[in-house]
Amino acid sequence: MVPRKPAGVVVGRSSACDIRLGGADVSSKHCQFSLSSNNKKEYLLLTDMSSNGTAVNNEVLGKGSTALLRSGDKITFAKSGSYIFRYVSDEQENSIQKSFFDDYILLNQLGSGHYAVVKEARDRTTGTFKTSGSGSSEEDAKLKQEMALLLSINHPNIVRFISHYVEPINAFSSTTYLVLEKVNNGELFQRIVDKQKLRQSETRAIFKQLLQGLHYLHERNIIHRDIKPENILLDITPKTSDRQDPTGPWDDNEYDVRVKIADFGLAKFIGELKFTNTLCGTPAYVAPEVLNNNRNYSTKVDIWSAGVLLYVCLCGFPPFSDELGPPNMREQIIEGKYAFYSPFWDDINDSALDLISSLLVVDPSERFDILQTCNHYWFQEEDEVCAQKTSCSE
Repeated sequence: MVPRKPAGVVVGRSSACDIRLGGADVSSKHCQFSLSSNNKKEYLLLTDMSSNGTAVNNEVLGKGSTALLRSGDKITFAKSGSYIFRYVSDEQENSIQKSFFDDYILLNQLGSGHYAVVKEARDRTTGTFKTSGSGSSEEDAKLKQEMALLLSINHPNIVRFISHYVEPINAFSSTTYLVLEKVNNGELFQRIVDKQKLRQSETRAIFKQLLQGLHYLHERNIIHRDIKPENILLDITPKTSDRQDPTGPWDDNEYDVRVKIADFGLAKFIGELKFTNTLCGTPAYVAPEVLNNNRNYSTKVDIWSAGVLLYVCLCGFPPFSDELGPPNMREQIIEGKYAFYSPFWDDINDSALDLISSLLVVDPSERFDILQTCNHYWFQEEDEVCAQKTSCSE
């Protein structure tokens, strides 16, 4: 029985400890139990203070590390014996929300974003693989509101948010785990690098899907703020037979390519005013109004970034860069200084150039919005295959 004490209960070999344990491998102060609360619910934390190790469910914590205890956890004090921990009442156990680790096994790291580390996770029940992003819960006071909105997003061209968990680290801080759909076939960026540039028909089919996802977000007053090829994932279904007709102008071995907008680390939920004022984004893709001193901007920043992305897909390099200076990249963007260089653009339809020119407009009030972009006549043209459908509301 662990008694309640405001300062916590210390376990160890010393006579000064609240609970004494024998054994040469038990430290004088081996560990400490402390009662804490999360959302007005009490739970017990175990902090390792030892040199020889305190383990929970055979996992050594490490000196100074803290674990949240649940009924049924096995606590081991060095080699001196193991104990099964249980709350006195079911009410106390039930007051602790289900843990991320109850549902998922955390695997290898896939990458890192602006505010999170991204790892692969396996569902303990189904065995299916997901993606997990974890970051400090103290980054944003509106976390709960934003998580609820993210979890409500449901569109085939946006990476699906499955669930989220807030895991206490200690009595003072916690980590949030976001569980997302795992897309297995990589980024649009890598496809462009591998091919040097994309065919016009392929670009049109990919860009149309990107616009459908953006239309969904913008209707809900969500600005992504970091649209770029690295954040566009591709879910590729290979052909199972040469007799299969592909769904679009894909490579010979591909049946379907589904675009998925990812990385909402910078997404901003803009509310009724439809303006935000935080400087975010990737430099080569960021809109001029973001770089100017007046930082109030709207969903039009995603349209600018989409225009840069379209340019990159069709020719293989960005319209703005320091390599194209002078002036430097920042000034190029602010002035809207770019060109369609020969021979890279010689074989591209004039309609594609017209669309890009309507997206890369410095004045956001003159720049196309999402519906104007979707309805541009470039989407009505035909290349090597029949033109794709153009509705943004599919």
